[in-house]
Amino acid sequence: MKKNDVFYLSLTGIFSAIIIIMTVIPQLGFIFLTPLVSITLLHIPVLIGVFMMPKKYGILLGLIFGMASFIRSFVPSGPLDFAFQNPLVSVLPRVLFALAAAYIFDFLKWINQKSKYGDIITFFIVTAVTILGLYYGANAISLMTSWSMGWLAPLALVFGIIFLSLYFAFINSKDKTNVFLPSSLILATVVHTVLVLTMLAIFSTALVESFFPDKSVVATIFTVAATNGLAEAVAAALVGTPILIALQNFKKYNA
Repeated sequence: MKKNDVFYLSLTGIFSAIIIIMTVIPQLGFIFLTPLVSITLLHIPVLIGVFMMPKKYGILLGLIFGMASFIRSFVPSGPLDFAFQNPLVSVLPRVLFALAAAYIFDFLKWINQKSKYGDIITFFIVTAVTILGLYYGANAISLMTSWSMGWLAPLALVFGIIFLSLYFAFINSKDKTNVFLPSSLILATVVHTVLVLTMLAIFSTALVESFFPDKSVVATIFTVAATNGLAEAVAAALVGTPILIALQNFKKYNA
């Protein structure tokens, strides 16, 4: 067995153990804010593994993430957990998320290596995703709650300015070769949120409507995506980037 294979198998075992531990310990992998709203942090070790290893190992971590979510749903902490007893909601989007994250990482890494404007292009992509997400999220929240866009729109703008300012300050303080790391973590987290909520809307429409009978499923999905998704993206960038840099340096010096 090659040295790299041993390294990747070891990392896969470590990240799998972390995923399982975060699943079974309450308020660690899934932080419940209300019975209906939770923030998922289990995607962070999956992303770190995806970015450190070949795609087959990353997809395996995505499968383990999905299976952990599936098993945990049988000990529900909230009413929507029952939706994740369907593997198409709990397992499939996590596998697709791991695959998509690998291609996002490769794409942004390629841009930053091949183009002298790679950091600008990367910043533009993250900015566009953030602004569009906040705008449509504010509209969905308005439809769902009947709150006025007169104050939701400025609030979304303020959140956008704060998030993008912190993001710019963070990537500006790093070497250009590391710009794609937090950006990849942010974009991959957004993809994870969209995939899970899309599957939830497709395969568990009746369950979602039973808790929000007067609201459209689409509005509910956008509301959760705009709130949970942004928090999960920030957490992934803040936690995942320094770990990735440390692991990459360790791998380089011990190659």
